[in-house]
Amino acid sequence: MADSKTINLLSNGEFTSRDVSAGTVGELRNELDIPSTANVNVGGTVRQNDFDIEDGAYIAYTSNNKVGG
Repeated sequence: MADSKTINLLSNGEFTSRDVSAGTVGELRNELDIPSTANVNVGGTVRQNDFDIEDGAYIAYTSNNKVGG
C-alpha cells in the first residue's frame, strides 16, 4: 500500500492495530466493508464519510440492525 496508515480498530471489545490505505471514513467503509447504515466513530465522535482519517486514529463502528430484547 503506497499511502498506508495504521489505525486502531475496535474489534471484540479491544482496539487492534490495522494497516489501511483509506484516507477518509467513506474510503474506509469500502475497504473494510462497513455497512452504509453503520455509525463510524473516530476518536469517540461520529464522523461523516468525508472526514479525513489520520495515522494512529481510534476507530469503532456500530450497526443498529439488532432485533429482539
